[in-house]
Amino acid sequence: MLFQSLNRLKRSSVVISMILMASGLVMIICPERFVNSLIEGLGYCMLILAVVQVLDYLNSKKVLMNVIVLTLAMILGLLGLSVLIFRDSVLRILSCTFGIVLVLQGIDHFYNALMYVKPSGKKGWWILAVMSAMLTVAGIIIFVNLWWHTPRALLKVVGAILLFDAAVEILRLIWIWPIKGE
Repeated sequence: MLFQSLNRLKRSSVVISMILMASGLVMIICPERFVNSLIEGLGYCMLILAVVQVLDYLNSKKVLMNVIVLTLAMILGLLGLSVLIFRDSVLRILSCTFGIVLVLQGIDHFYNALMYVKPSGKKGWWILAVMSAMLTVAGIIIFVNLWWHTPRALLKVVGAILLFDAAVEILRLIWIWPIKGE
């Protein structure tokens, strides 16, 4: 049972890190004239992800964790819809969305560092904990959004932080596996 859930975590970590790297690179290299199209695409991606999570909830056991994921999916759907509808405040919506997601991922990575890597006795577990804390701080900085006043500048910063997030995800995967007894 434990190894099945860890294998699922391993597969999702690989997929998430690939998606984060691709998204970060696209945000960094996106030319100025395509920024509005990219932002609109992000809005549609948030809506699609929310719909997939809601459908996944309908097919799952109705336990507390799945209800929390459903709630987050509905919030993500509302934010995606807001990106598509409210063009004037898209900068604030994007900074809130990416800030919250990065803070949640940083907390999740920190939790995994303490629950899986530290007890395994591997050296350097604290590096993953520090990088996770840095990811949380980066999410808070994006959420506050004091320095980036154009969507292009915000997308470059978010893209760079997504690349850092992918690096943290890959390091987490390296430190967690291989597990003895697998």
